[in-house]
Amino acid sequence: IRLTLVLRIAVAILSTVIGLTLLPDSVPVVLDLAVVLPSILLLAVAVVAPWRGWQSVRFVQGLLIAVIVAQALESAASRLGTQIYSPGTGIDFIGWLRRSQSPLPEWMVRRLPLNASVLFITIPALLGAWISGRRGAMRWAAFTALMSLMGAMLTPISALSSLLIDWRISTGLIGAQSIVVFITCYFVGSLADQQRAEQAQLEAANRRLAEQANVREQLATSRERVRLSRDLHDTLAHTLAGLVVQANVVAALLDEDPAAARRELARVQAVAKHGLDETRAAISDLRANMVEDLGLSGALQRQVELVAQRAGLQADFEQSGDEPQLDKASAETLFRITQEALNNVERHAHASCLNVTMQQVSFPDPSLTITVQDDGVGFDVSALDDERFGLRGMRERAELIGAHLRVDSAAGAGTRVTINLKPQPLSL
Repeated sequence: IRLTLVLRIAVAILSTVIGLTLLPDSVPVVLDLAVVLPSILLLAVAVVAPWRGWQSVRFVQGLLIAVIVAQALESAASRLGTQIYSPGTGIDFIGWLRRSQSPLPEWMVRRLPLNASVLFITIPALLGAWISGRRGAMRWAAFTALMSLMGAMLTPISALSSLLIDWRISTGLIGAQSIVVFITCYFVGSLADQQRAEQAQLEAANRRLAEQANVREQLATSRERVRLSRDLHDTLAHTLAGLVVQANVVAALLDEDPAAARRELARVQAVAKHGLDETRAAISDLRANMVEDLGLSGALQRQVELVAQRAGLQADFEQSGDEPQLDKASAETLFRITQEALNNVERHAHASCLNVTMQQVSFPDPSLTITVQDDGVGFDVSALDDERFGLRGMRERAELIGAHLRVDSAAGAGTRVTINLKPQPLSL
């Protein structure tokens, strides 16, 4: 709106400068600048509106209506100004053009104000059609056509008595202008409705994606809770249960066979120490993320060393390529998936050797592959128990970051877990 008003005022100033150059003492030329006072006032309102918070749809529509009315009135005043006598000199502007050698032809002077007004009265109509859509566009077009017709009729008949042909031409031009405005507003309103419909579909799709991501996150959290509860049951609960049984044995043997009681007490101490080590390892897994401190490769190497120490394995970690540039969530998720695979090797594989590799490829398509391979007992993949080995949680974690998880195994042939991720470029 501000741009439209600025252009209207600029055209009036340019028209005044040209008119005064050709006819210095003519009052009608000065009127070209005086008639844009409504546009100047509306421009002031449009400039102040954002500062005052006047940006509602109703306010903008009201401002557009005011602009259309002002343009119609200014157009009528401009046409009238080119058809009256100058009181100071008694010069008839049109007659002066006929008698002079002015480069401006008479037909251009008669039609210039009307033609210039077409643009400035159509722009706010198009803006209104964009706001109101296809249905409201017709109302804006009808209102614009009515204002154009009323602006033409406001010119006194006496001033047009000698210009009957121009009046008919002007009426025809107004009719043609109205048809153009109707067609243009219809298409603008249709485009606005289409854009709003596509925007609504996009927002609905984004909401569905957010809901699906939330569900996946909740499922992953639930699986993590199940895993933690299973870990506590397999470590701390079993250790405490064993301690209770052995403590009862010690109490029963204490009076009858003190030597046997001391041997059982030594077993109790060993079990308690082993349970304490396992509890500390579980707590270490829940502590601050090692990925933030060591990076993904450093955290994986450290985790491999811990598993090798606890399970007595011969373990190797190999890295190919540079350190992957991942966001925190993706790096943390890859670490947790690999950690679960290592825990499965420690608890179920009965392996003697473990090999973990991380390969970063940059060309032609960037990709990151992490492989966990052991020489343990393996299992039948077709009869895979996702719940027991936590593989469902691993797959859900992989899906959250767009990674692919593959498990290859056979009875007596070990197990190979492969995680492949095509990282997205980090946004700066």
